[in-house]
Amino acid sequence: MKIERAVTVNVEAAHHDDDGRLHGHSYLVECWTTTEQDLPAFERTVREVSSRVDHTVLESSIGGCTMEALGIWFLQWNYGPGGDVRLSRVVVRRPTLGFVVEVRS
Repeated sequence: MKIERAVTVNVEAAHHDDDGRLHGHSYLVECWTTTEQDLPAFERTVREVSSRVDHTVLESSIGGCTMEALGIWFLQWNYGPGGDVRLSRVVVRRPTLGFVVEVRS
C-alpha cells in the first residue's frame, strides 16, 4: 500500500506580461510526498520554502513566470529536517481561472 501526504500553501506572486506590465496572481500549491512524515513538521518546512517565493516577482525569484516553472521550483527542494523528504508531485492551481498544473518527479 502506498500513502501520500500533502500540504497546501497559498502563494501570491507577480510576473511581467507580454507587454512588460507587472501583474500578480494567487496560486494554491500542493506539495505531495510518499515519505513517512509528520504532517505539522512537513507543513512548517513547506511554508518556509514557500516564503522564498511568496510576494516576489517570479522571473527574479524562480527564473520563470509560468505555473509549470513554479511547480518545478517547488519539486526541486529537499524538505524535512535533514533535507531527506522528497516530493512525489506538486500541483499548482489558479482557482480564479480553474487552471491546474501537476509536476511529477
